[in-house]
Amino acid sequence: MKFKGLLLGLLVASSSLFAADFISYEELSSKLKEENKKAGTYATTEEVQKALKAKDWLVADVRTMEEWAAAHIKGSVRIGRQAPEKGLALHALDMEDKFIKPNLIIVCNSAARASIEAETIRKMGFNQVKVYDLYSWIDECNPVVTKYTVKKDKGGTGLKFGNFYAEHCKSKK
Repeated sequence: MKFKGLLLGLLVASSSLFAADFISYEELSSKLKEENKKAGTYATTEEVQKALKAKDWLVADVRTMEEWAAAHIKGSVRIGRQAPEKGLALHALDMEDKFIKPNLIIVCNSAARASIEAETIRKMGFNQVKVYDLYSWIDECNPVVTKYTVKKDKGGTGLKFGNFYAEHCKSKK
């Protein structure tokens, strides 16, 4: 019995040593977002608008399929988080695995997931990798598109599909 108690105490003490090194998702993503801002790799809305028109830039979204379906930037591509390298290969490389879009802006809602993914993607050989948050895009009165249909979302806008704007932007138009 004493041995079990000693073993349990030792296990708890050793696990707390390892837990001291653990960084929470919020802490890690906040730290990486700040690093991107300081390094100049947090894209501006103007940079995203230019990238959408440029031949050598790709705007890639790492959000879930459901988030993407609800609202995304027209002209961006969804690569997801589970296997972004496959999505990037599809959109950024030619048949011989050479870059056709060597510059990348990674998008998610708040740039938290984008900042984490950027750490790995930068090591894949892209010339420039920046992060951006969809909230800024929406708040600055840029349109988003949706994949919802009247069959799936009966409370939607009927057959009026296209660009959607934040409520506060409607009074400006």
